[in-house]
Amino acid sequence: MVQGDNLIVSKFGVEAAKPEIKSLLENLSSIYAITLEDLYIKWEQFSINQKHETSTELNLKNLDEFKQFLQAQMEKHAASVENVLSRSIKTGNTSLPSIKKPKQIRGITSGSSLFGFNVPKTPQTNKKQKVDFSADGSSSKLHFIKTEGETSVSDIEIKSEDNSKNLGSNTGTPLAHKVKSGDVPGRIIDSLNPENIEIAVGINTEEPSSEVKIQPYYDPSKYKFRIMRQNLVESSEVLNEQIEIFTKLVQAHLKLTDSDFGDPTIQSQNVIYAVGRIVPDSPSAEGFLNEQSLSLETSRLNGIGRRIRLKLDNISDTSLFVGQIVALKGSNANGEAFLVEDILDMPYPDAPVSTEEDINLYKNSLKGESAKIVVTAGPYFPDNSLDISYLSDFVERVNNESKPHIVIMYGPFIDVTNSMIMEGRIPTFPHLKVQPRTLDELFTRLVLPILKNINPKIQVILIPSTRDVSSNHSSYPQDSFDRKGLQLPKNFKCFTNPSTFQLNETFFGCSNADIFKDMKEILKGGDISMRNRFDRIAEHMLQQRRFYPVFPGSLRSITVPAKNENSKKIHKHISGVDLEVSYLGLTEFVGNFAPDVIMVPSDMSPFARVVKNVVFINPGKFVKARGARGTHAQISICCPNLEDRKLTKLENDEVLYLHNVWKRSRVDIVGN
Repeated sequence: MVQGDNLIVSKFGVEAAKPEIKSLLENLSSIYAITLEDLYIKWEQFSINQKHETSTELNLKNLDEFKQFLQAQMEKHAASVENVLSRSIKTGNTSLPSIKKPKQIRGITSGSSLFGFNVPKTPQTNKKQKVDFSADGSSSKLHFIKTEGETSVSDIEIKSEDNSKNLGSNTGTPLAHKVKSGDVPGRIIDSLNPENIEIAVGINTEEPSSEVKIQPYYDPSKYKFRIMRQNLVESSEVLNEQIEIFTKLVQAHLKLTDSDFGDPTIQSQNVIYAVGRIVPDSPSAEGFLNEQSLSLETSRLNGIGRRIRLKLDNISDTSLFVGQIVALKGSNANGEAFLVEDILDMPYPDAPVSTEEDINLYKNSLKGESAKIVVTAGPYFPDNSLDISYLSDFVERVNNESKPHIVIMYGPFIDVTNSMIMEGRIPTFPHLKVQPRTLDELFTRLVLPILKNINPKIQVILIPSTRDVSSNHSSYPQDSFDRKGLQLPKNFKCFTNPSTFQLNETFFGCSNADIFKDMKEILKGGDISMRNRFDRIAEHMLQQRRFYPVFPGSLRSITVPAKNENSKKIHKHISGVDLEVSYLGLTEFVGNFAPDVIMVPSDMSPFARVVKNVVFINPGKFVKARGARGTHAQISICCPNLEDRKLTKLENDEVLYLHNVWKRSRVDIVGN
């Protein structure tokens, strides 16, 4: 965006060359996050609306009225969002209002939103309904009851109109059971729920067997955007509307009025509520932050986008991170900092449910057997070679030993940061008649033949990584692989990153962005620090309702080997997650509910935990650095059965059942 004197004068005339006029115009452009061209268009609109003869004169008086005109336009837009929410609440539809989407995107219907807060109208919408877990005390809605002291299986309950029903654990620690073992292929290293549930048998490769139905729960067309073409205005609108949406969410959750909210950047003795984004107090801040270096970024409606330093002296126990949207209670007595009295809990998303008809349908498709799913995460080669033996051995064990219904494989399949790829040292493969000449051919001639060896009765889901050489998208959110272009068989399905889909009744949320490593928490207080880091980050994901709530994305560095003995190794900084800000809505939970299972591969230690009745899984890396064998996850989900009482029945307009996947599934972390 050009901000020179020539542009201002060419648009607004010679009067704009005056220092006071020029400064005011630049301030308006900055405050309302619009270009000078757009500001001039709005000036023309303002001039047409004025009836006095001097309306087009560029003077301080008219500019003051022009500022009020811009503010009125913004408030009108915010009011329209509020009206949509009010109508939704009156009609019983608690999904949040639609957000403006980029022009290139076409939703499933004309009214669908880019953002995950609205349920896309897929064929499953009529059958899948959501259960409200808000703590509003209404007898017709479900809510969490929290108890003091150590959390256990019985500490978290759900209350409905009838008697209270135990729904499960708040954290993963009560259910975790570890089994130590060496680095032996096929040996179980860690398990979740091993005492109660047996490992599923899997499919029968010789005879017709049970089947798991796959149903995507997202709109693939929304991911067909052109990367690295971010528009500053669209990006600012997305970031601003995220705050505005959470403001309405908090207001409805805590039953607050509009007058309870205020501008935290304005000096006042009054205690107010404020919703905003956690940001560093300095744009040039680098490294780890602390509680003294945080500010709150406001929305345009409740603070015209300004920032105010946070003072957390009265907060004894909290976990914050950059990019987090928070609801605060406090005051700004001196005009220099917002003294926080309380950090309010964000409401958790709803839980998916199924009808009795659906449950019986999935039970019949499984023939009463348990579903078996294997999950792997790349890279599939060591960092310093292109050895395919690891992947070949794994495929052989899948076909002959584990025999799962579904195999979910995360990229990168061929990592762009592999030292041989970076240096262009593609070796000769003796077993190939025709050697690969390009990176795409490296996949189709080296990796594809191995993947095709997977039994065609086993369904395979591929989820790309931003480091995949075969992916056309190198940013997050990321479009899926081109199945036909990569010559993949029909039993392969290519999903986006992130993606939400159903395997029978179970909703899976999959994201290939390492939030567990990238989130740099600012901790204050001993109690919060004593809790498991994975549990804290999992709760942040649920409260923020996004698979990757950190903003901006992380940076990581790699070391490029020296070309010769006299050369020094080069340390290069690359982006861990390149965020397409205009499309961050695609990283949010679909339908305003949390999936039953959330799988996010991470460089951290593999794990399987239960947090707020959601199973979180990190399968670990398939191959570790320098060729050490890694791990994968093996999931066994008991067949849904209305007679064994593992499903929680809800009395609503129709009979609905909570899936309770956390207590009828077993997750094993298995060595490769």
